Parts: sequence; C-alpha cells; structure tokens
Amino acid sequence: MKITKQGFTLIELLVVVAIIGLLATIILYSVSTIKAKSRDARRVTDVKVIQQGLSMYYNDNFLYPDSGGSAIEINGSSDDMSQALINNGSMNGLPVDPLNGDMGGVTYKYYYQSLDSQDDYELTFYLETNTVQNRSQGINVVKP
Repeated sequence: MKITKQGFTLIELLVVVAIIGLLATIILYSVSTIKAKSRDARRVTDVKVIQQGLSMYYNDNFLYPDSGGSAIEINGSSDDMSQALINNGSMNGLPVDPLNGDMGGVTYKYYYQSLDSQDDYELTFYLETNTVQNRSQGINVVKP
C-alpha cells in the first residue's frame, strides 16, 4: 500500500499568491483610471453648464461678469462671478471641480476671467486624462 501526501507545495502556493496579487494590482489601476475619466467627463459637463449661465447673463446685461482683471477661482456661490450669475437669476449655484483641491502637484479648480471690457471671457480647467474628445490632458481653456 502506497501512502501519498495530499496538499500543495510551497512553490505552488507562492505562484497562486503572486497571480492574485497581480490581478488585484490590475483591478486597482483600472478603477483609478475609470474614476479619473469620470471626473473629467463631469468637468466638461460643468464647464458647459457654466457657459450656459454666462450666456443667459450676457443676454440680460450685454456683458459678462467682471473678474477685476484677473482670474477668479469659482467656488460655487461666494466668488464675484458666481454671485453675479446667482443675483441675476441665471443660475442657482455653480458647480465646482469634483476634486476641488490639489492632487499630485496640480490644482483642480475652475477659473473665470473676463476679457475685452467684459465682452469676452475664459474658463480654465484641468483634465486628468486625454480621453475627452477635443480636449487634452492638462490645462484647457474655453471661450464663448
């Protein structure tokens, strides 16, 4: 009668643990990439909403809100541009960046600046990826 030992060798266990670790790493990377793409899509949508509010303001006042000659950080309610749109009835509140802060040495916020005696403006925002059509990773600027 032959006696055999049942079980796994140390090598077999190490291979299984290594494979599980590799799969976990791939999944975590995919999740973080999906989150970044989602935040970028929201940023583009937010900027379009802000542009619509600015268009309504312009239709009522024949100029855009004054930024005082410099870029204003849009915080959603208490900055000058947000207050102008809210007081005019163009918007109830403005969206803010999904991160709305610093990450990896980059400041993720929306900025507004009026130009040409308030007949033009720039909205500036930062994208984490290059997956949004017609937009590049990094700083993006839109005008009316």
